[in-house]
Amino acid sequence: MKYRELKIIKLPVAMRQRSASRIAAVQLNFQYLFVESDLETSLAEYLKYYSSDVAKEMNVRVIDVPYFRKLVFDYKIHELLIRELISSSLAGSWNIDRLSKADLTILSVAICELKNMAKTPVKVIIAEYTAIADAYNSDVPFINAILDKVARKLRTKEI
Repeated sequence: MKYRELKIIKLPVAMRQRSASRIAAVQLNFQYLFVESDLETSLAEYLKYYSSDVAKEMNVRVIDVPYFRKLVFDYKIHELLIRELISSSLAGSWNIDRLSKADLTILSVAICELKNMAKTPVKVIIAEYTAIADAYNSDVPFINAILDKVARKLRTKEI
């Protein structure tokens, strides 16, 4: 599977490694929606076959693997809560089943990071995932609005 090239601005190496980890987490969780397998096996295969492509695109030697692992596993652990946060942030008659798989995955990983990575500022998380959404031709204003609503629920002191 060839992933779409991402054009991200030049950031310091550690930040680019984190950005690469976010992209990798979105890609792996998207893949996981369609391929039922053990998450640990999927993660190991992704690291072996695809993470170097993401790292190369971000101009780093490797992605931040511990950060990537945390995003992937925390998403799986908190999947029901994350889905509820997305559902409660949708307007009117929209329900979570109407979202594209790409939008759902981007939102899910971003919300996982908002929930579990308190040291990363809200503005950074929203900027990173809206950039990912833009790279994958998702509805950026929609992604931004949902992430803003969820951030106001999860990080009230920071907003």
